[in-house]
Amino acid sequence: MMVVFGTPTVNQNANTFLNTDWNTCLQLCYQSVPCLLAWQSGSNCLTFNYTATGPVTQLQSISVVAFKVDNPSSQCPNGTNPPTFNNKNATGSLSITDSTEDKTVTRISYETYLEGGIWHFGYTYAKSCPDGFNSNLRADGSIKCFRQWLPSDGGVFDHDRAVAICTEDFASLAGITTQEDLTFVTNIVQALRYNVSSPNVYARIVGIRTNSCQGSPKSATCQSVKGFEFTDTTVQNFTYYNWLTNSSAQASTSDNCIVMVANGTNPITTDVRSCDADTPLPASIVICSRPAWV
Repeated sequence: MMVVFGTPTVNQNANTFLNTDWNTCLQLCYQSVPCLLAWQSGSNCLTFNYTATGPVTQLQSISVVAFKVDNPSSQCPNGTNPPTFNNKNATGSLSITDSTEDKTVTRISYETYLEGGIWHFGYTYAKSCPDGFNSNLRADGSIKCFRQWLPSDGGVFDHDRAVAICTEDFASLAGITTQEDLTFVTNIVQALRYNVSSPNVYARIVGIRTNSCQGSPKSATCQSVKGFEFTDTTVQNFTYYNWLTNSSAQASTSDNCIVMVANGTNPITTDVRSCDADTPLPASIVICSRPAWV
């Protein structure tokens, strides 16, 4: 937080904390992810989120404000007209997770510039996942975007239709590449199975057996990821594919597409079943995915 003399030109959209001292006010803004500016107004603290921060008039005394800015150096900067030292734009960045069901992460990049004794703010933002997709945050900080579909007519999806649905959303059938992906998709299937005609269902995910492996699925190569084609190219192994039996499953010659299985009270698992609509359980769920920040 960079403290200087100044006063906001408007404050109607600020968050107001009554009877709050200045040090506490600074902490309130610093610890609030979307906050860019704090101002002490008498005995009250006002904090401004990035959407509410307007121009700030530069002063020489009395009223103080605090800007949240990035400092890439390990030392405090110096120069005239802080935080725009020597009239260089001050910059910052935020990473905000919304409170909606989608849990979308938004990256905010902003800058502060001085013009005619007034500090102005500008910002741009990028959403991790487009509208309609859920953001799945992994342990390593990466994000994968998921979206699910149910049939509008109570029917089922064959593999080709599932692929087409995902493609229309600039996505692919979902792959499972981390433990967080497995947990996330399992929870989706568990929730959606009660919104279709039968709670015992298959969910279409990525993976179709190669032509060369359809006749010999039990070979070592064909049981590995090399035995399948993935439109989600992030799938590099089957570490997080919780198989009902194993990847060589082929009860009938048409069983060549990977699905997730929700059946009774059994744990949700992965199996290889028919790519068409003729499956023992209805394939009534489609799970799509796409990379974040695209």
